[in-house]
Amino acid sequence: MQQNEKFKDWLFRYQSFYRVRRTDKSKQRFLSALVADISDMRKDVQVIEYNRHKKYASRNIYVGDIEKADRIICTYYDTPIQHFGPYVLFDREAQEKRTTSFIIVSSVLLIMAGIAGTLLYTQYASDAFDVLSLRNLLTALAYGIYFYLLGKVTKGLPKRRTLIRNTSSVLAMLVMISEAKGEKTAFAFVDEGIFGESGLEAMLTPQNKKAKIFFLDCVGADAPLHVIGNDVSKAKLSELSIDHQSSDERITYIFSAKTSEKEKKTSFYLDRADLDRKTLNMENIEKVMELCR
Repeated sequence: MQQNEKFKDWLFRYQSFYRVRRTDKSKQRFLSALVADISDMRKDVQVIEYNRHKKYASRNIYVGDIEKADRIICTYYDTPIQHFGPYVLFDREAQEKRTTSFIIVSSVLLIMAGIAGTLLYTQYASDAFDVLSLRNLLTALAYGIYFYLLGKVTKGLPKRRTLIRNTSSVLAMLVMISEAKGEKTAFAFVDEGIFGESGLEAMLTPQNKKAKIFFLDCVGADAPLHVIGNDVSKAKLSELSIDHQSSDERITYIFSAKTSEKEKKTSFYLDRADLDRKTLNMENIEKVMELCR
């Protein structure tokens, strides 16, 4: 697959303008752009809301007939919060701990910086207090900015380098949609994929219980491709030199990751350098495209 002008346009915009998809507002901007891009290729696209709250709703995008398709290719589009250490796939508990640790440490450091700044200010502040003095106005502005930042930090700072996790999978699916023919394959971009599976669960219905599900994650990383599942051609896996493990689960996972062995158990991970890369592993994306054809 050559990087044609359309793909280059997608890569630029989703890596630059829509790379952060954490808040409701940022997700809606991304979804508007994604729906517009898909609508240029086909008309059977819909946005489904679920878990609706007073100020927030989760949203999935479906392309094709989710309930009648023989197979569904999907990925999550929300972006992660800053965390310590690597991203370990299939270990949500460890990932949540790394994220929580980062939030606690960064919050404590910012609070300590605020206390130090306040002590420094009181040491050099004059006894005379003038509300409209330039110094006091600047101090009030500084405190306003400080508490705004503190609020952001305590909620978790979104990662801004999101090309690998998980914009690369979004881009791969856009290319698949542009090449898809017939009605046997549907596509889903699901929300809330970072720390849970509510988006995936909202997609799965009694009507599509027989459909084959393929879930993409970090497919553009500079790491070996892996497949965990049963609904794949072993001949293609061998031809494309893709590592494969069988599974009892319904979902077939396709992802790029490094591996480590501990207590006879294989762990899949991407370290910070892998996650922060600004270029895609196009060879992996091409293999995923071929595998899903």
